[in-house]
Amino acid sequence: MAVSRFESEQYTSEAFVESAGAVLFRLSTREVCVLHILKRDEYVLAKGRRNCGESRHDAAIREILEETGFPCHLLRLNMSTRAPPAVETEQLGDEARFYTGICEPFTLQLRRLGEGDIKLIWWYIAAVDEDRPFKADLQEGEKFAVEFLSYTDVLEKLTFQMDRDMVKRAIDIVTNTYHK
Repeated sequence: MAVSRFESEQYTSEAFVESAGAVLFRLSTREVCVLHILKRDEYVLAKGRRNCGESRHDAAIREILEETGFPCHLLRLNMSTRAPPAVETEQLGDEARFYTGICEPFTLQLRRLGEGDIKLIWWYIAAVDEDRPFKADLQEGEKFAVEFLSYTDVLEKLTFQMDRDMVKRAIDIVTNTYHK
């Protein structure tokens, strides 16, 4: 039996869960939205599990609305990705290429939940729909506050270094796409 030349792992549907979220920007004020989990005094980003049959794009938008109350849209960005173009005109190598105006995940996090269980978190970059009303009826029982912080303050306030690194990258992508 042949063995793959790549280090590989395989998970059945009972062993993994997919989540989607977004770094949510308010572009007009150059701020990023965070959730302040009051009980643990942690600052995190909005995300949640993808439902059966739901696209990752739709899950990210739904989770942002449910957790923050802010209607939003995923941004079209200028960034690099290993994904091939929407229309391939030639066979391309598996390498990162720079695209303009794409709406793709900019980060994938893998969290090991326990022995043999993982969570995949697809992260997008989104912007508040500032012309649409705030949805005040957040899920009952939520124990967090929604805050918008400046680009500088958010990098100091986020609890986890991995989130800080990811938000820094998101700020760079948004700045290079929209604030030049």
